[in-house]
Amino acid sequence: MSTPVAGALICLCLVTPAFVVLQRYRTKPPPAEKPSAENPRACKRYGSSPQPSIETRRWIRLPNAWKIWQFFQAKQWRVVGSVDSLYVHPIKSCRAVRVEEAEVLSTGLKYDRSFTFAEFYDGDSLVGSTGWNFITQRKYRQLANICVEIWVPDSESNDHFSDQPNVLSEGVLRVQYPVLDSGNTAFKTFEIPYNPTNDQISEMGYTLESLTIWKDRVDALLIASTTGVNPPGWIKDIKAYIGGSKPLALFRVAAGHEREVFRNAPRREQLGYQSVVGFVDAYPLHILGLSSVADVDQRLADVSPAFEESTALRFRANVYFDGPEAYAEDSWKNIRIRQSIYHVACRTTRCELPNTDQWTGEKHRDQQPSKLIKSYRSIDEGAVGKACMGMQMVPAAQMGIIKVGDKIRVRETTDEHKYIKQ
Repeated sequence: MSTPVAGALICLCLVTPAFVVLQRYRTKPPPAEKPSAENPRACKRYGSSPQPSIETRRWIRLPNAWKIWQFFQAKQWRVVGSVDSLYVHPIKSCRAVRVEEAEVLSTGLKYDRSFTFAEFYDGDSLVGSTGWNFITQRKYRQLANICVEIWVPDSESNDHFSDQPNVLSEGVLRVQYPVLDSGNTAFKTFEIPYNPTNDQISEMGYTLESLTIWKDRVDALLIASTTGVNPPGWIKDIKAYIGGSKPLALFRVAAGHEREVFRNAPRREQLGYQSVVGFVDAYPLHILGLSSVADVDQRLADVSPAFEESTALRFRANVYFDGPEAYAEDSWKNIRIRQSIYHVACRTTRCELPNTDQWTGEKHRDQQPSKLIKSYRSIDEGAVGKACMGMQMVPAAQMGIIKVGDKIRVRETTDEHKYIKQ
């Protein structure tokens, strides 16, 4: 090899931390949405339906170059990647909404898991606590087919007035759900205020009721139930669609009744406040690298060739990022996006929910990708036998903004992450 060529290659290795292989996986298209007759008054749509395809990048490490890069970046906020996409899930376990930017609250992304369906267990039940218990796709996979639109106040609308009901409630959720009509699938739609005022709560007959989420018992706003007086048709339709035998209800997080998070979360003395969540499982934010997803997809193609779509949306993360090699997020201790800092609390342990196709609600007959991930990603001594994929985060401040394209910076890493069980 000539000296100039060799020199050029050496220089390339010194300045280039990695190179990238693009991989495009196409997911099944979502069912066609029924056209809306008219938009909610004084509102505009926020976000969109998830994209039917996702491009993942598999980053190949060049070890020597990566060490040199880290040496020069040590003790600084170093750029490791960027935000590829953002998702909120307004109703827990229902269809996600893709957004270009999101407001960060102490509970996570605004609109994320603000509502949940629940079923009622009586005192003879051996499964759930007596009373209302939240439900997810773990039990009712059909929830994946319930689509949600977020409509927010539009200041440029001719109907926008300070006392307009949709403005007072910070917008509305439009929910579209399937129903069986003579053997065919049709769609119906209903709307509910996103954040009803006290007057709206009283007018609509919403009540504060006790709800169990995992080991927590909280007061939440009961929007509708099949046990109520003259229940709305939509709650009865959804109960019939998911096939539940117990009474069904829809709840909203009640302001001032959020669940405090301890376990791996920073304490009040460190943050100035104790981390809280609404209806998410554990921590305010879930972040996942597309390189990690690409690694799963590549391995899955070897063990289950018929599995053609990307698994990305099956993990129902909030922040998908692009940039570093697979599983780089495993060692992050804190990150910065814009001027906001996020504590990376622990790994995300995975249940069987990723086995459910988020477009159809069908479960994979061979329990994939969970079976595969368990075979090589049971890496946390605090969660023996549990697959780990992605990381849980807590915002250091109680407000912030994240936008698609934002740079992700890391200053500290650790090899001491250890999951603490509920």
